[in-house]
Amino acid sequence: MVVGFRLASSKGGDKQSGNGKERIGCFEENQQGREASPCASLALITSDSDWSSPEVGHVLKQHNVADLPLLATYLISEANLQKSSRWSNYISSLPRQPYSLLYWTRSELDRYLKASQIRLRAIERIADITGTFDDLRRRIFSKHPHLFPKEVFNLVTFRWSFGILLSRLIYLSSMDGKVALVPWADMLNHSCEVETYLNYDKSSQAVVFTTDRAYQSGEQVFISYGKKSNAELLLSYGFVPKEGTNLNDSVELPLSLKISDKCYKQKLKALKKHGLSASQCYPIQISGWPLELMAYAYLTVSPPSMSKQFEEESGSMDLDITSQELQNRGVFLKQLAVDLCISEQKILHRAQYILKRRLRDMRSGELRA
Repeated sequence: MVVGFRLASSKGGDKQSGNGKERIGCFEENQQGREASPCASLALITSDSDWSSPEVGHVLKQHNVADLPLLATYLISEANLQKSSRWSNYISSLPRQPYSLLYWTRSELDRYLKASQIRLRAIERIADITGTFDDLRRRIFSKHPHLFPKEVFNLVTFRWSFGILLSRLIYLSSMDGKVALVPWADMLNHSCEVETYLNYDKSSQAVVFTTDRAYQSGEQVFISYGKKSNAELLLSYGFVPKEGTNLNDSVELPLSLKISDKCYKQKLKALKKHGLSASQCYPIQISGWPLELMAYAYLTVSPPSMSKQFEEESGSMDLDITSQELQNRGVFLKQLAVDLCISEQKILHRAQYILKRRLRDMRSGELRA
């Protein structure tokens, strides 16, 4: 049975859930199969979209602005035009403050995510966006103030537009990897239990997806935002899946050679032979870790007495690699951080227990990688 996607007019938009914003979609039954597509004609917002203010777009393209900051500026420009923009209905439905980590203050990141590696990535992303805005302001906005007034094009609006893009952009592999905002279709929620993705269908010239399970009429439909860890989902989308539901959840484990190692130079040479450095990071999941991690660990903990052995075997090692509002906000962010850290802690505790045993055996020569 084919089903067509629509947004329920009485329930459309964003709904508050226990761990973030939940975008609602439902299915209508029809007799054409199981492929789901928007019932109405679908337009995409891409770097090639026409600007309601053509002069603004022309100036940006003259300066060869990259796709992501171009789209961010496009979104701000169209939002400022309100009803004059062809996208006014869509833009008015977007959240005024996305829940991505871009909207966490530095003190909130430091307080709530101190134990998570995602904290540094969030700080880097915020710095990158600030740097991108400063570059555009210096090169373009300040030289064309009549087109880019400060009250419209500023760091606050830029963070908003980037938050929208990073949480809603869709990668369309069948359009040569183009990224796009797909109005209304981007309100579909993520589920860790499905492998359904939005993509462009050339024959129907529409963005479609095929469900991997049966849905009842009126039931919420889910897609996958990709095989991402809980930390990555929090970073871009502002939510953490329920505990134990994300089989792709992982924590990066950093490993490195000690400079004080008596065989440091020999081991480093063996690593470089496989395109690796003295420091590597490997993803640890609740279900296990890559085989490459054990090979790397075996090499790094090998005692001097085994130097010939690891030199000989290195050639065959497989090493590919407001006040009330503020109070509510604090409670909400703290819960997100707790959910994330619990999942990461479980992964690390299990990995620590097993790795300690295996590395102990490696040092005693009882286990071969």
